[in-house]
Amino acid sequence: MLLYFTDANTQKSVAINPEHIVCIFTTVPTENEPETTIVNMVNGNIAIKDDYLDVVGRLNGELK
Repeated sequence: MLLYFTDANTQKSVAINPEHIVCIFTTVPTENEPETTIVNMVNGNIAIKDDYLDVVGRLNGELK
């Protein structure tokens, strides 16, 4: 099962396999950059535009 999110850098869709996620966290917002949700996977990180709670909720709904 793949879940689709929006890449924070390219604004394009990115498909993520929820079984390969290690953790999810947010960056600290600055004057120039808003808070960003980071998905840490076994092979690296991806910054996504979607809200942290929306991401966690969608993942919790898929993982059993």
